[in-house]
Amino acid sequence: MFWFTSDQHFNHTNIIDLTKRPFKTIEEMNNTIVTRHNERVKENDTVFVLGDFKFGKGTNAHEYQKMMNGKLVFIRGNHDKNNGVNTIMEHALIKSFGLRILLIHRPIDIAEVRDPFDLALVGHVHHHWKFSKNNFNQTMINVGVDVWDFYPVHLKQILKAYKMWQEEP
Repeated sequence: MFWFTSDQHFNHTNIIDLTKRPFKTIEEMNNTIVTRHNERVKENDTVFVLGDFKFGKGTNAHEYQKMMNGKLVFIRGNHDKNNGVNTIMEHALIKSFGLRILLIHRPIDIAEVRDPFDLALVGHVHHHWKFSKNNFNQTMINVGVDVWDFYPVHLKQILKAYKMWQEEP
């Protein structure tokens, strides 16, 4: 199976206050995100992490990867320069369910992508929105942990929620 997530911000001491995450400590946040990840993701699954995996001192990115099920494929986020993730991918284009899906961290960077796509899975915006359209009327879906109850999400779940959002008055 394939899963999508972003913006875990492991070890980021200020993220709880900045995004109003429901945790009392950074340890509680880190442990909850790892536990919820492993509740869904199996060993042979692939997880696309769309940026900002780790930020701050403490446990390094490789140790978190060892704690988490599945093969993690990283798309670079704005906080991934010196966090040990070491990805060279700025975006990726995948095909699934008959859709061309762009995987990218920052919604603003979609404008630089020249390949056509049907929808974009993004991170970076934390709790601000789950579904949105950009200035070019392109669909953007936030796969960040802040809007998916700190779980990674499967494309079926994403598309079902997106359909419901489209049908809202």
